[in-house]
Amino acid sequence: MHEINWIDDSFDLKNTSDYHLSIQIGLDGFSYVLLDTRINKYLVFQHIPLIVGKAQFLSRKTEAIFEQDERLNHSFKSVAVTFSTNKVTLIPKEFNEGSEIQKIASLINEVGRTEEQHIDELPGFNYQLISSYPKELMAVLNRKYTDFTFRHKSVPLIQTTVEQRDEKKNTLMINFEKKYIRMIAFKNMQISLYNSFYFKNEPDFLYYTLNIWQNLMFDPDRDEILVGGFVADDSSYIRQLKKYVSNIRFLKPADGFNYGALFSKIQKHQFVSLLNTYVCG
Repeated sequence: MHEINWIDDSFDLKNTSDYHLSIQIGLDGFSYVLLDTRINKYLVFQHIPLIVGKAQFLSRKTEAIFEQDERLNHSFKSVAVTFSTNKVTLIPKEFNEGSEIQKIASLINEVGRTEEQHIDELPGFNYQLISSYPKELMAVLNRKYTDFTFRHKSVPLIQTTVEQRDEKKNTLMINFEKKYIRMIAFKNMQISLYNSFYFKNEPDFLYYTLNIWQNLMFDPDRDEILVGGFVADDSSYIRQLKKYVSNIRFLKPADGFNYGALFSKIQKHQFVSLLNTYVCG
């Protein structure tokens, strides 16, 4: 994914107190959008690809972006930050003690000395997400903004999928990220699978997808796949998948917002988790 920097003609730094800022940070890049909440119109979209091998180096990259981008150095009506990592675990809500949750999560994903854990509630589901993020990254964000919400990237992805899926069908959501695919399966109105898989090519992708599809006993003619993330709608990955599954759709940004000419040249499903962060509340 190449760098993108688009600004609507109506953007004005004097009006940032009326703007909502959504930021998404991960090894696949630093992205943000500015939304004019008075007219529900997106005015700025910036995506900066990052060459970062490990999450602990993200804080320096993020701080450098803050220093260089004047648009980020203002006060906003509200700020939301989503963090993208595959060090995340889905845990039943009955495990509600902080130490108990952290112990379970650390058995699945090692938590380093420079990391902390974050818990996201998932309204409507009997699960919670626990993810790891670099301590220094949170320190950078706290120095920059006095008040902001912080979530794992999966939260807007799950909410978007729930709102756009066909409730009469089983649904597999696939989100393409830099080096892995994130898969979340919905069956009988509950999450039946949450996992991520590293992949290099089409055979890898098809192996993981079709294996999950078969194990969950989804119907290739009836059930559906919703796709988001860094994949073109006409890519060979999607063309190959259509040979096995009939119902494939792409996630869309929320209705009720003006995306204008700003987004006319991109496939919005590629940034749907960023664009739908605002409607997560």
